[in-house]
Amino acid sequence: MEFVILGLLILKNQTVYELNKAFQQGIALFYSASYGSLQTALKKLLQQGDIGYEEQVDRGRNKKVYIITDKGRGAFYTWMGSEIPTSRLESTALAKVFFLGLIESTQDKRYILQQIISQIEKVENELQQMDKGLQNVQVPAPYADILAYQIKTLDYGIRSHTFAKEWFEALLADLPPHTP
Repeated sequence: MEFVILGLLILKNQTVYELNKAFQQGIALFYSASYGSLQTALKKLLQQGDIGYEEQVDRGRNKKVYIITDKGRGAFYTWMGSEIPTSRLESTALAKVFFLGLIESTQDKRYILQQIISQIEKVENELQQMDKGLQNVQVPAPYADILAYQIKTLDYGIRSHTFAKEWFEALLADLPPHTP
C-alpha cells in the first residue's frame, strides 16, 4: 500500500481524505484499503522520511496535505523496477500498470512488463504442474466429488493466469518499438 500512496503523491499532493477517495474511485478495483490502513501507511511513510506534510487551513479547518520527498520518489521508482512477490502478483502487477505512465523510458516500461509476465509464467507453470500431479490421484469414492471441484478451482487459477499473461503481453506489444 505504501508504494501506491507514493505513486498517488507523485501525481499530486493530497490529504488523507483525497487519498482515500482515490482508492475508492479506481484503485479499489485491484487494491483495497480502509481509512485506518491508509493512516497507518502514512504514519510509516512519515517515519521513514518518504513523505512529509504541510498544515493548511481550509474553511476554518486544519488539514494535513501530504507531499512526497526525494527519498520517497526514489523508493517508488525502485519498487516499480523490482520483482513482484508471487503471493501478491495480481494486485501488485495492476498497481504497477496503474502508475506505468510515470515511467518515462519505453525501455524501463518494457522491463517492468517483462518482469510481470515472467512472474505470471512462473505461477502458471507451478499451477500446471500441480494439475498434472492431481490428474491421476485416486481418492475414495466419498471424496471424488470434492476433489473434482478442487481441481476446477485449480483450472480457474490456470486460466486466469493464462489470461493475465496474454493481457500483459498485449500491453507490452502496444509499447512503441524500441529505439536506440
